[in-house]
Amino acid sequence: MIITRDAIELNPEFPFLIMEQVLYEKDNQEDFFHWHSYCEITYIKKGHGYYYVNGRRYEVHEKDLIIFNNVELHGWQIEDDQMEVVVMIFPAEFVSMPLTMFDNDYLRPFMSRGSNFRNKIGADEENADQIVDIIQDISREWKCAGVGYRLMIKSQILRILTLLIRHYQKCGTGKEESMLLSDKNRSMKRIETALYYINSHYTEKLSLEKAAAVACMSPAYFSTYFKSVTHYGFSEYVTKLRLKKVKELEKTTDLNMFQIAMDCGFSNMSNFYRLNKKYGDSLDDRSTTPLQRQGAIRKHS
Repeated sequence: MIITRDAIELNPEFPFLIMEQVLYEKDNQEDFFHWHSYCEITYIKKGHGYYYVNGRRYEVHEKDLIIFNNVELHGWQIEDDQMEVVVMIFPAEFVSMPLTMFDNDYLRPFMSRGSNFRNKIGADEENADQIVDIIQDISREWKCAGVGYRLMIKSQILRILTLLIRHYQKCGTGKEESMLLSDKNRSMKRIETALYYINSHYTEKLSLEKAAAVACMSPAYFSTYFKSVTHYGFSEYVTKLRLKKVKELEKTTDLNMFQIAMDCGFSNMSNFYRLNKKYGDSLDDRSTTPLQRQGAIRKHS
């Protein structure tokens, strides 16, 4: 499995982007998911698939909506040949620079994550049609770029955020907030540093203590927070990353299994066979856990 951060660059003068994408079933990639530094609202224009967010699985169809904040791991898996989506992204600062307490209310659907919170808003739920219509209006404004289009887009974004507030208030979700989004963002950046280190040094001997030091966290806190973010313990994440690399090398090289296992960070064949028996089958089994069924690709936010 690989966890990474999507680094789409937004125009600092107008940090907003809306784009239509076609996601293909052939591009599904197991064990690959990510997060990013902005808020995202996506609606399904056509097709059928699944989104995975923080370990939860959401089946999506035409005109369904799904939202992410900037610390939520997510990805997708296409069930039909393809799925067409409209993706809209913007940082929290897009609402106001700097944020005031009043403007912060607009971001409540992205900042609060109660136990009953659902990232998906179904096409048949109240306000969903209205939000989709507004997104389509925004897309037209973005493409035409007429006089005042930036003001129009921003006002439409605020309309959507207000409708989201009403939706989640009515559903009774998003009322609990165990950690402020800014605190989550800081911790996520520290975890990102550790993940980059792990993904770059998986062939070497890795320790929890070293990864924690890279993240500037105590080993105990790092272990707890790492699992809360990735849904895997540190050792399990490293093992499954190595096993994934083994499978890739099996398909792309003529090396024997001993050489492949050693090149992927396993210390001996006994250890490799034991861990492969424990975890290896799950890498190909889509019925195991949601995060093992992630289908995110780097180009998608």
